[in-house]
Amino acid sequence: MKSISRRKAVLGGVALCSVAGISRAAFANGDDFFGADEVPGKPIFVYFGTVKSDTGKYLDGVEVTMTITEPPMVLVVYTDILGRFRTLDAGRTLSDMGYTTEINSKNFKVGVATGGYRQIRQLNRAPANAKPGAAYEMNFIMTKDESMPEPPARLNID
Repeated sequence: MKSISRRKAVLGGVALCSVAGISRAAFANGDDFFGADEVPGKPIFVYFGTVKSDTGKYLDGVEVTMTITEPPMVLVVYTDILGRFRTLDAGRTLSDMGYTTEINSKNFKVGVATGGYRQIRQLNRAPANAKPGAAYEMNFIMTKDESMPEPPARLNID
């Protein structure tokens, strides 16, 4: 009788350890996605979201460009294999560069581009007068368009 309960205890311990080891890799929809290389702290102005085709396929390697009109600046990120992106914290970037003007969402434009597709819809999940201090969701839907040129090859420095 003792050997059966000991066996159950050992199997339970092994199962617990394996689940604990896996949970780190599956944390919060993928820890690598949300674990951006930034200074810890509250975000000032971040956009995140997905890019997919009109057939529902998530698009990998799509260039997501955040254009800031005042001061003039362009920040570029690319979607991952799941079609997700997260921009750098533009508010923190501006404040680190010494700009002390108030950050206004009207100064930010976000667009997507990739070869063979054109954007047909942009879904903003943030209010039009978004205030600094949070992350805002923005999703894009694209359709196939063979007339769109291929983007230049991007440099991977991994």
